[in-house]
Amino acid sequence: MNCIKTLIAVSLLGTAAFAAPGLTVSGTDLQYNGKKIFFSGTNLAWSDYNSDVGASPLDENAWRKAVEGTRAAGGNAIRWWLFNNMSQSPTIDETTHLVTGPKENTIANMKKALDIAEEYGVMVSMCLFSHNLMEPNQWGLYNEKLDITANELLFEDAGTKAFIDNVLIPVVKAIGNHKALMTWEVFNEPEGMTSECSGWTTKKMALAKIQKFTNKVAAAIHTTNPELLVSTGSVNIKYQKHWNDAALIEAGGEANGTLDFFQTHYYPYWQDNSVSPFVNTAAQMATKYSYDSKPMIIGEFPASGWAGDTYRSNFAAKTEITTEECYRKAFDGGYAGALAWQYIGDKTEANFGGYSYTIEPALDAMKKLAATEEASIKIKDVNIEGGNGGNGMMAVTYGADNGQVEYQNKGGWDLSGATTFTWTAKNNGSSDADIYLIFKLTDSWTWTETDGSCKVPAGEKVTCSIDISSFADRNKTLSITFANYAAGYTGTVIYDDIKAGDLTLFDFNTDKYDAFKRGYENTEEMIPEIKIVFDENYVFGKTSLVKGKVAASSKFTISGNKIMLNTKAKGQVSVDVFSMNGKNIATLFNGKLSAGNYVFSLADMPKGQYIVRMKGAGLTATQPVIIK
Repeated sequence: MNCIKTLIAVSLLGTAAFAAPGLTVSGTDLQYNGKKIFFSGTNLAWSDYNSDVGASPLDENAWRKAVEGTRAAGGNAIRWWLFNNMSQSPTIDETTHLVTGPKENTIANMKKALDIAEEYGVMVSMCLFSHNLMEPNQWGLYNEKLDITANELLFEDAGTKAFIDNVLIPVVKAIGNHKALMTWEVFNEPEGMTSECSGWTTKKMALAKIQKFTNKVAAAIHTTNPELLVSTGSVNIKYQKHWNDAALIEAGGEANGTLDFFQTHYYPYWQDNSVSPFVNTAAQMATKYSYDSKPMIIGEFPASGWAGDTYRSNFAAKTEITTEECYRKAFDGGYAGALAWQYIGDKTEANFGGYSYTIEPALDAMKKLAATEEASIKIKDVNIEGGNGGNGMMAVTYGADNGQVEYQNKGGWDLSGATTFTWTAKNNGSSDADIYLIFKLTDSWTWTETDGSCKVPAGEKVTCSIDISSFADRNKTLSITFANYAAGYTGTVIYDDIKAGDLTLFDFNTDKYDAFKRGYENTEEMIPEIKIVFDENYVFGKTSLVKGKVAASSKFTISGNKIMLNTKAKGQVSVDVFSMNGKNIATLFNGKLSAGNYVFSLADMPKGQYIVRMKGAGLTATQPVIIK
């Protein structure tokens, strides 16, 4: 007999409930829930360089695309850069140059990213910093350079303490034992900042300073939560001994400031066979380079492999190895994982052999490894939706005035052959929308508003057309922005068939995650949601999307102050309450439920109108509710 269970609403500001961590270290193995695990995966590194955990909301579409793609290939891990060179995040005092706290969306973006990863059974290596800290000419906000004084102070006692106290500890506490958290990775290739390891950055420092910082950060994480794992990503396995326990403790003095496992990177363009983890086993490398006996993940290697068309005779490596062989050799060689670089599309670089490569070879190779080794890789079963199966459209939900969505193409579009710019827009809101078209032109990214706008009456679909013939610089259009300047508008607008003359720029049919992003300084309250949909009547908060066979038999209803769920499947379920403009107000429940009947109470919610979202156990649905 199914029992009825009542769960009372808990405010998001209340005490967080952490799940017991499943990832542990056993000798040179990583174990998940007591069983040896191999991390087969990719790097995303960033969707918006330096800015993924800063002032703006997370680009959920880009993140979900990479996580879902990794899991669809049979993978279980992804590596993500956080503060990188500190140009955008965390907050830095302009007078003292000390870190004062995280940016407004830092913790929220981390949580959202981890929540998405957990949906797919993917774990995340959260990399705090990169060697780019010591590149004073890298950009900061707008055309300003990064605060190199702050970055240098980071490695002094006052700067280290400020970062730990004001950012690291609050972030670590907020994230807790999240099920998708693989590790806090202190650095990406820290050796690049020191001449003792053939570093390449513009400014350099003594290796001992980096070791001391690593020791202090690892100790702070372990003191805050002893169950969490800490690592760092070395540029070359021959430098791994610098991150041994004894070296770190000698530099920083903290006995618990050590790494739980190691990560190393390998690129055949400048690293020969002697340091290749794909030629030498993990045990051979540990003996040869005298590093502590701990699990070792290959945190970066080229997704293209280096064999046949992707190999050049001038490479330092003299053994050709395909991407498929990389994953297999890492698995068979005693390594704890292999993560290919990287999930951001085509890349062509002269020092990478001059050829283009994408993530596709890595995804194909991961599938082949999972076909025989799934038992050592899979964290949980996941039902991933198949192809798009119809006419894709971009649904943009506006929650406040002056909402903007933007698509940047750093290579630029040549629109010189077009005199008009057209698109269709269907207004599913209750008031009229007023859509303006804005370009950013030339390498200067010049903000260029076009003449006129497209007025879209409530409930109607129109074809918008703007004359662009007067813009001489449209031959290099780096950005397209749609801005809804209708005062007081809240609702969803459906965009489709975006064209310049006869050139189709977007029809949203090919990639279900290739959507525009929120414009600069547009908050989640201003733009609650951007997503590709296949229903032109889609409205955020009113359309229920049912997935899979299980969802057909699951029921979600609201009666008065009670939310009732009947599900036939066991699974992770979250019940969230949003304001009518899309702001997350409360989480009523987030955890595992067995098949059965459940009641969630809204009795503690203030009077007003809300949107309730039920997600999990085969069901994703939203429904408006009025609390009286």
